[in-house]
Amino acid sequence: MLYRLLCALLLVLPVPAAMSAGISISQSIDKTETAFEDVVHLEIRLSWPGPQSAYLFDQPLNPVFDGFKVTEFSSSVSSTGSGENEITAKTLRFTLAPRSSGMASIQPLTVSYVSWPDSIPGELVTEAMVVTIAERRPTARSESGDFFTLPRVLGGLGVMIVAALVVAVVVRRRKPPVIVKSAREVFLENLSRLRAECGNDLKKLQTGVYKHLTDYLAGEYQLDLANRTADEVAAALEDTNVSQAHREKIVGWLTRAEKEKYSPVTGAPGETVRLEAELREFFEKM
Repeated sequence: MLYRLLCALLLVLPVPAAMSAGISISQSIDKTETAFEDVVHLEIRLSWPGPQSAYLFDQPLNPVFDGFKVTEFSSSVSSTGSGENEITAKTLRFTLAPRSSGMASIQPLTVSYVSWPDSIPGELVTEAMVVTIAERRPTARSESGDFFTLPRVLGGLGVMIVAALVVAVVVRRRKPPVIVKSAREVFLENLSRLRAECGNDLKKLQTGVYKHLTDYLAGEYQLDLANRTADEVAAALEDTNVSQAHREKIVGWLTRAEKEKYSPVTGAPGETVRLEAELREFFEKM
């Protein structure tokens, strides 16, 4: 009885798992007892004072669910207020389907982050949670002993063969869908790959940033920017519908990249993290 009372409280109040340097984490599930045929919704919420770029989450999550399998996962980021009163929240949502009956556990989940602009790494850890999964409902069976007669078995096999042939024909004729990504989506994917490859090498990062920015502009506005300087790119953008604020921002990054990729001076510690976060925030909000 005491265990069920404690579990019921989890349905009402989220569990604050940890807090570190202004960023906090909490968790909640919608039920602690479920039917085998039902699902459980787990929500993990990170919140901090400041803009979305204040923290970078560059490590993959490795959740462990004993007795569950993940059928759906989503994440979202939102901000309220502005300036000193801005509050940002990042929400992770898991839909869990039972794998077996009995006691299932949700193991502690570690969320790694890097703070900006000081580039200090940190971790937040949730608490373990337990869910009781009921026995699987028995499937309905025919009470007639002569259900599996020879005519019915042969008829069923015939239907299965015809269905298999129809499926084979449809699959053969169906062409795979062509997924067309926007120039902005391609840039963000290239930026993530570039950041992982460069590490703390600012020159290498700036070389890739210059290429991917000009590729983005060429694809988005149908421009020929091969082997163009930052000044030439700025002139080409004058004839497009890019707003002046966006044009100045992008040309500023190109000019900086043009200088730093040949500069003999190395960047300050954490500069690659700050630059990648600044670019990502701009293009995600575009």
